[in-house]
Amino acid sequence: MKFFNKIEEWVGGTLLFIVFLILCAQVIARQIFDSPLIWSEELARLLFIYVSMFGISMAVRSQQHIYLDFITNLMPPKVKKATNTFVQLLIFASIIIFIHLGFKVWIGASFELVALEISDKWLYAAQAFISLLVLIRFLQAQTENFANQTSYLSATVFTIGAVILLALLFFVPDVFKVLRISQYVKLGDNAVYVVLLVWLVIMFLGTPVGWSLFIATLLYFSMTRWNIANSAANKLVDSLNSFSLLSVPFFILTGILMNGGGITERIFSFAKALLGHYTGGMGHVNIGASLLFSGMSGSAIADAGGLGQLEIKAMRDAGYDDDISGGITAASCIIGPLVPPSISMIIYGVIANQSIAKLFVAGFVPGVLITIALMTMNYFVSKKRGYPRTPKASMAELCTSFKSSIWAILTPIIIIGGIFSGMFTPTEAAVVAVAYSIIVSRFVYKELTLKLLFNSCVEAVAITGVTVLMVMTVTFFGDMIAREQVAMRLAEMFMAVADSPLTVLVMINLLLLFLGMFIDALALQFLVLPMLIPIAQHFGIDLIFFGVMTLLNMMIGILTPPMGMALFVVARVGNMSVSTVTKGVLPFLVPIFITLILITIFPEIITFIPNLLMPN
Repeated sequence: MKFFNKIEEWVGGTLLFIVFLILCAQVIARQIFDSPLIWSEELARLLFIYVSMFGISMAVRSQQHIYLDFITNLMPPKVKKATNTFVQLLIFASIIIFIHLGFKVWIGASFELVALEISDKWLYAAQAFISLLVLIRFLQAQTENFANQTSYLSATVFTIGAVILLALLFFVPDVFKVLRISQYVKLGDNAVYVVLLVWLVIMFLGTPVGWSLFIATLLYFSMTRWNIANSAANKLVDSLNSFSLLSVPFFILTGILMNGGGITERIFSFAKALLGHYTGGMGHVNIGASLLFSGMSGSAIADAGGLGQLEIKAMRDAGYDDDISGGITAASCIIGPLVPPSISMIIYGVIANQSIAKLFVAGFVPGVLITIALMTMNYFVSKKRGYPRTPKASMAELCTSFKSSIWAILTPIIIIGGIFSGMFTPTEAAVVAVAYSIIVSRFVYKELTLKLLFNSCVEAVAITGVTVLMVMTVTFFGDMIAREQVAMRLAEMFMAVADSPLTVLVMINLLLLFLGMFIDALALQFLVLPMLIPIAQHFGIDLIFFGVMTLLNMMIGILTPPMGMALFVVARVGNMSVSTVTKGVLPFLVPIFITLILITIFPEIITFIPNLLMPN
């Protein structure tokens, strides 16, 4: 199986780097030579689909896909084992049908990619053929879960089953007739409610969110008209054929390079020299460093994982208790997705079809408000507990730390300045950020090697795979939502109890805060927003404001148990219990909630600057 490991790593990592080079050439050709490359964007999108499929394979192999486990963790061992076996069978069946639909779409493809002048079969071949590798990786994961004879027997059974099922699907097309529930039971308009109930059950039993969406949609088509599944299957690949979505792996790669290239430590040193001597100084340093780092990674978890260990160690050394050290680290990491560049805002922009540049601008004010609010609470907590202040840095020390970190601090300025000046798009900005990170880490700080660069590309592909599977399946799932007008039905329910946009916003806030306690922020963004966005439109709510408000809700979710992802990450990097981090984060939830209430009541706080700078 090492052969397949190397295939994924070399091909996936190399393809991502090739896409990077293509987009670099696009920026240079357009900006320097004023001669745009007609083919570059289409080729980059095509290769990105292949990169995404390799990422899905990596995530299946390492079982990194997002799933909900707080219910299964409460089960007795035997029940939990039986439930896990059931879930694995569901995933196995999903992958088989995923392969089948991939080949159906690939065979039926008959159009041309205009700029490249090649058949769009090349576009759909990614799902058709690389999903076979996904199946192999799934079988490998099953074999390695338990290194015993029973495991190998299970893997053998899965393999034989895969061969038989694939043979049936390809050579006996009518086999699906047996699976068409509609020929046994006529559910009519109730089919969608049954599907949603089944979806919730299998998701809370531990089925990865992406696969649960796929399974639910297949169940819906089997209850209504299976032939629709074949036409809707195009959306699985088409959902990735997006230039905006291309920015996601490159902002992820930027964060990884920042962590590995010595930039993170320099950001922290500068924040310490600037803020360490105030009351609650190391807490302020923690929050300030998160604000600076957020301008590069765009990810809360990247912030918590990248800066967390460094921040917690520094606070412990300065005499801070573990609960406050962990609590501030977790709370401050939510600044990342608010301050541009933001991966979450890119995904929202793709889902809601909104300007990503405008969303980036809209995140500035709430990001700064959260920073000020957290620093204020940190001041009072630190004063009450009597935490010491670090010696004030001299002007020479401040200048030295600033000089050392200036290259890192320039990153968000280059990204945002380039977007708003019109020099490059958000996707090109992500590519420029990667190029800048490579130059700074390799030639200025001299900590980046070619091996580290390649490993960073591979890691970025794997993390991207987790995201793109949900992009694909939520688009597939969205076909069902659109056909059944679920969003309109929800809107009617909201209208029955709401008499103003503010009431609707309060209800949506409460819904998201509740769901955020149980569902990961990324999963929640894919699951709920496609149904809530039409409701916001119906009530005349600005979708730029709505994106920022809902994102802040979801960031609160990663701070609240039982599914608070930031709590788990900080506990791991800080070598402390989750309960300790949870205790420490509670005081900091107060200013965050106040900020959420403030922007909900006064949406102009968010919309004023983007409407002023980008009126159209």
